[in-house]
Amino acid sequence: MKILACFLIVAGASFGQAPDAAEIMRRVSENVDRATAAQTAWVYDQDVFVRLKRANGKLAREESRQYTIAPTEKGAQRKLLNVEGKILDGNKETHYTKAGFRQQDRDIDGALVNNLAREIMWRKDSIGPMMYWFPLESKNLEKYTFKFEGEERYRDYDVYRISFHEREDEWEGEALIERNEFQPVLVTSSWTGKVPAGVVIALGTNVKQIGAKITYKRFDKDVWFPVECGGEMKLRVLFLYARTIAFSSTNAGFRKVDVRSSVEFDDEPE
Repeated sequence: MKILACFLIVAGASFGQAPDAAEIMRRVSENVDRATAAQTAWVYDQDVFVRLKRANGKLAREESRQYTIAPTEKGAQRKLLNVEGKILDGNKETHYTKAGFRQQDRDIDGALVNNLAREIMWRKDSIGPMMYWFPLESKNLEKYTFKFEGEERYRDYDVYRISFHEREDEWEGEALIERNEFQPVLVTSSWTGKVPAGVVIALGTNVKQIGAKITYKRFDKDVWFPVECGGEMKLRVLFLYARTIAFSSTNAGFRKVDVRSSVEFDDEPE
């Protein structure tokens, strides 16, 4: 009886022990690394939106883009289908339909909008969202510490909740990880660091309130895609330029194609 009692105590302690958060994220990173090959068998549509507001809260510029993303021999590529942009300068309103449109060479708004629209949920070497904001790739895992926060039901998935913090920088957030396939379902990330006071005072440059959230969805066994991404940040440069930047992107219209087929697109405009 004593032996049985000891066994039950040990077993109960083992069952009650929280899963290892670092091991969970290691398995997630392996799946994310492998997912790229599976994702390239799918065609889907992507909508991107970027909005800049002035320090007084008034709209400065906004732009939406529509893309189609399809497999190629080297992975995947996207084709720009449509651009709709609007610039407000006092009572003057300018509309444009060309990616990378600038009113003048030193058009900071134009450069910011173009760069964000090109990077949200897309990289040429990896189908995925601004991965340097999230601890999902195996090469980045050593930069973070992880903590298991519990288990729960989120939408249609049973998930682990994992919090993370970057050791050298100040990125932190939470990840909901599907328990059976070890895939990300929802990841939020924010930058809690501060630009050095000397830089703020001397150059009038500051970045704050940076944050982003990305949602994934399962389309087939071990095939998960990011379907929504959104975030916001505040930027001030040289005392004269201040913007609140909001960005979002959605992927939809997923359809599987013959893995032997490929599509060739022209290079996306810079």
